[in-house]
Formats: sequence, C-alpha cells, structure tokens
Amino acid sequence: MRTTLSLLVAALAGLLAVLATAGALVDEATHRPELLRGVTEQVAVDPEVRAAVPGVIDDVVHDAVPEQVPDPLAQAAEDLLRPLAQRVADDPQVVQGWSDTADEARRAWLAQLEDPQGADEPGSGADVTIPFGPVAQSGITAALGDIERDLREDRFDLPGQALLETIVGADVGDWAADTLLAPLYDRAAELRDSTALRMDARIDALDGTDRATVHRWVDASAHWRWAAAASVLALVGALLLAPRRRRGPAVAVAGAVALVGGLIGGARLGPDAVHLTAPEGASPGVAAFVQQMEEAAGPAFAAAVAPYPQTLTTLGWIVLAAGLLLALAELWVARRGRVRAARVDGPPAVGRSHTAADVTSR
Repeated sequence: MRTTLSLLVAALAGLLAVLATAGALVDEATHRPELLRGVTEQVAVDPEVRAAVPGVIDDVVHDAVPEQVPDPLAQAAEDLLRPLAQRVADDPQVVQGWSDTADEARRAWLAQLEDPQGADEPGSGADVTIPFGPVAQSGITAALGDIERDLREDRFDLPGQALLETIVGADVGDWAADTLLAPLYDRAAELRDSTALRMDARIDALDGTDRATVHRWVDASAHWRWAAAASVLALVGALLLAPRRRRGPAVAVAGAVALVGGLIGGARLGPDAVHLTAPEGASPGVAAFVQQMEEAAGPAFAAAVAPYPQTLTTLGWIVLAAGLLLALAELWVARRGRVRAARVDGPPAVGRSHTAADVTSR
C-alpha cells in the first residue's frame, strides 16, 4: 500500500513540474513583453519579410498621386514616390514599431479575454489579431519626412527639372512637397486603424479552447512558482512514503512524468505552433507579406519558447536516471543483504542437524 501511494505522489510531483513549466511559459508570454518583443524583432529583420514590405506600401499608395497633377508630370511624380516603399523597408525604426505593435496586440488580447461576451465559444481563445497599420503609418510618415526634406533642399536631381519648373512656374521641390506629399500624409493617417492592414494569429496549442478557459489559465500562470515548490514537496513526500529500499521507483516515476511532459510540450510548440492569415480580400502585397511573416514567425517563436520544454525534458532525464540508478542500488543492497543473511544463518542450522544426529546414534 505504501509503495502504491508513494508512486502516485511521485507521479503528482512530475505533473506539478509540467504545470509549473507551462505556467512559467504562459506567464512570460502574456504578462511580460520581452518574449513577444524578441520574437517580433527577429521576424522584422528577416530578409524575406523586409523584401515583402514594399509590396504592402505600394498597395496602399499606388493611387496616391493626386488627379490634378498634369499627365506629363504624373510619371515624374510616380518616379519621385517610388523610393518611398524601400525607405520604409530600410527604416530601422520599423523594427521598433513592430515590437510596439505586437505588445499592443498582447495587451488587447488580454483585455479581450476578460470580455464575457462569447467567452464560452469553442476555439475563441486561440485567436489573436495583430494590426500592422500603425507600423505602416509610422514608417510612411517617417519616409515622407525624409523625402520632403530632400525635395525642399533640392537634393533630388530630376530629369528635365528646369523644364518642369518652367511648366509649373514654381520650384519643383516645393511644388512636389506641397502637391504630392500632403495627400500621402493624409493617406498614412488613415492606415493606423485600417482593417485591411492586419493579420490573424492562431495558436495551435489553444485550438478548440474557449476564451473563458484560456483566461483562467492565464490568471493561474502567475502562480507557477507555487506549483514548482509543490512539485519538490510532493517528491519529498513520495520518498518518505516509500518503504525502505523502494524509493528508486518513486524517483523514476516522477522523472518519467516530467520527461513525457517536456517531450509533448516540445512537439506542440514547434515551428508550426502559430499560423498567420491575411484578412479576407487582402491585396496581393498584404497577402504576400503575411505569408512571409508566417514563415519567419514559426521558427522564431519555436526558438523563443524552446528553453522551457527543453529544461523540463533535461530535468526529467536527470531525475529518471537518478531514480533508475537508485532502484538498481537498492536491488543490489537488498540482494547482498539476502546473501549475507544466508551465509550467517546457514552453518548453525547445519551444525544443529549434525548434533541431533549424533545424539540419536548414541
């Protein structure tokens, strides 16, 4: 009975270790911005993602040349604005913008978890909306500022600039800044809350889980240290409950449960754990950009969360090995004890038998 009870308590210790590890990961990902910011910044500097940014910018400003621009100047205006998309892609501040946007999405998701409306809908806890309109707005605004400064300081050497100045009757740089860039500033301001510039993230590990359940998990994750302490106490309790020379199996069971939990967690948190989708009817540039984001985000997310299941797996292997070694040592000690007892008890029994036989013969 004590052996069975000790094994059950040992299994509980391993399960508590799994819960503590999962809680630590959830707590880090939801209550602190560092993990998500690190993933986002790694994705933002991915070459394929950066290469897809101009496509998004072209989609949102392709028709931004004002209609009042004369046809002979329209091509020159488009040539003037063409560097805009690449400037946004090359702007180092865009990386910070992505990081801030991801953190805003994290906080918005936490606030959404507290909304009781639709909280019991299956799968509602797995979806996160990530807007990138604010990033596009800040990037375009910064690039427009650089272009405007270059225009007003006549840093652009436009073909036929003298002829253009004769046609429009004004300095081309000032004319372009006032005529072309002002509508683009207005367009950039509209992008912040654009529903077309967003992506929907789905977390496979939460697939089928309602929002109310996820909310409870997130709240409980803040207490993961208590689960870790309880795991240690449960293992100590299992050792105290185990009969003498039966403690090795209890340690091995705790390690095996932790090991299985770590392996399952590592498998569930691989590169395919997060899926990103563009909104329905998205422009080709936005769709291609979201596709590149998904391809970069999967490995980045997996690398960021990998230390948690890896640590649990390593700990599980160590405890399992220690338990098996302890069990073997206990078996060896028990066997030596039986052999020693047999050697001590054997000769006197034989001697008594001979003495009895001698008395009988006499």
